[in-house]
Order: sequence, then structure tokens, then C-alpha cells
Amino acid sequence: MAFWGKMKKVLVGEAPAESKDSNKETSKPVETTPKEQSSQGPVTAASDGYKSVRIEHGKKGWGGPLVVSPSKQKPLIYSVTGGGIHPVAQKIADLTGAEPFDGFKSKADFSQIAVAVIDCGGTARVGVYPMKGVLTVDIHGATPSGPLMKYINESNFVSGVKEENITQV
Repeated sequence: MAFWGKMKKVLVGEAPAESKDSNKETSKPVETTPKEQSSQGPVTAASDGYKSVRIEHGKKGWGGPLVVSPSKQKPLIYSVTGGGIHPVAQKIADLTGAEPFDGFKSKADFSQIAVAVIDCGGTARVGVYPMKGVLTVDIHGATPSGPLMKYINESNFVSGVKEENITQV
């Protein structure tokens, strides 16, 4: 195994097993709560007293829109931007009632993260969180690239996000 392959394994662990039909597009949207039907279309149900937000890509962004619905099992708005809690992560936390969490100061299990807010314009963090099944918001206008790009799709990733791209559902 090459150096970068070993390094990736150390940083993010094993990738999920691929299906036998890996050539087919089998990505399914990732949702954190069930949807209910109403006369106005699908409405995301709030869970455990949390509220939902809709996040759209910015002017030079890609992906989404994502509907983020924190829950008792997924209460964290994970900010991995290197400078404390990023304003985008704080706005998501404020609108949803979830807990902003600085991913550089401490670590949380992937299963506790409702959404990860990142500032990666490259290939590392852009793919790590989608690979682990975590909705991902990139503040840079990145598009899928790098060795993990097969895990990134419009239903689990949105980029170029600014505070004005976040609305309460």
C-alpha cells in the first residue's frame, strides 16, 4: 500500500464496502429525519425539539440543497474550519437548536454529527465526511475531486455556502 493510502487509512479508517455494481450510480439521499407529506409538498419533521434548516450552494458552489435536521442521536454541528466555530456553523446551530462543536479542539464520533462545516478547497476533508455518511457543508466553492470524490454527491454535499444560503424549514 502506498504512503498516501496508508495515511488515509490512519486518518479516516476503512471505506465502506462497495457493492458489486460499483459502476452504477447507487447514491441515495442522506436524511437525518423522516419526511411527512403535506398539501404543500414534503416537510421535514423536527426531531427531539430540534428544528430543520435548508442549505443551498453559494454563487460559485456546487451540490445540495441539503436539509439538516439534528436529533438526540445527532446533536452536533461539527465545525472543522481551524478557527473555532465558523459563522456558518453557528447560524446552523442557532436555527436548529443543535450544539456547535469545534472539531479541531476535540473529536466526536461520526454518528453524532448532524452536519460537518468545513473549509477545504482541496481533496482531504471534502470527501472524508461524505464517505462516513455525514452531511457536509464547505464554505469554499469546491467541487468533487480527489481520491474520495466517489462518495460526494448532491444529496450529501454543498459548497460555497455563506450565512445567507441557510434558511429555516
